[in-house]
Amino acid sequence: MQQANRYSFFVEVTQMTMTPQQAADLAYTIDHFKEIARQNRFAENSTISHDTGRCVICHPELLPMDPLVIYLEVITPAIRVRRPHLDQNLVDEINSDLALVGSPSRVSQDDLLRADGKAIEHWSNWLKSAIQTGLQLLSVHSASSKELDLDEAEADGWGEVIDAKVRELIWHQKQSI
Repeated sequence: MQQANRYSFFVEVTQMTMTPQQAADLAYTIDHFKEIARQNRFAENSTISHDTGRCVICHPELLPMDPLVIYLEVITPAIRVRRPHLDQNLVDEINSDLALVGSPSRVSQDDLLRADGKAIEHWSNWLKSAIQTGLQLLSVHSASSKELDLDEAEADGWGEVIDAKVRELIWHQKQSI
C-alpha cells in the first residue's frame, strides 16, 4: 500500500471506530480552530472561549488516535483557512522564509504549478514549518495540551503521516487557484 494510502486508510479506520460523540468532538474542535484561523487569532488561541470538555486538543484522550494524528487533523484545516490558495501571497511567504534562512533560492508560482522539484521541496518545507508552528501554538492552548515536534515525530516513525498532510495541503492549495 502506498504511503499516502496507508495514512488515509489509518484515519478512515480510526474514524470508523469513533463513536458519534467522538466524531462530533473532533468536528467541533476542527471548526473551532478553523474559526480561530479565519480570524487570524492563533497566537491567542488559549484565550478564546470554547467548550473545553469537548476539545480534543485540551483532551486528546477523548479520541482513539495518537495525539500527533489528532493535532494534525486539527491544524491542517486551519492552515487551509489561512493559506487556501497557491497565489502570489503564498509564493511571497515561501520566498521570504527562504531569504530569512539565507538561501539564494526563490520560487515562482509557475515553478510550483509545473511541479519543479526544487520548488516543490521549498513549498513542502514551508508547509512543514507552518505545521510545526501550528503544533507549537496548539501546545500552549491549555494546561493539558501536548507539546509535539515534527522532527521528533519523524524520528519516531510518523514521517509518512506528516508527508501525507503536506501533500494534502499542496493538493488543496493547487485546487484553490
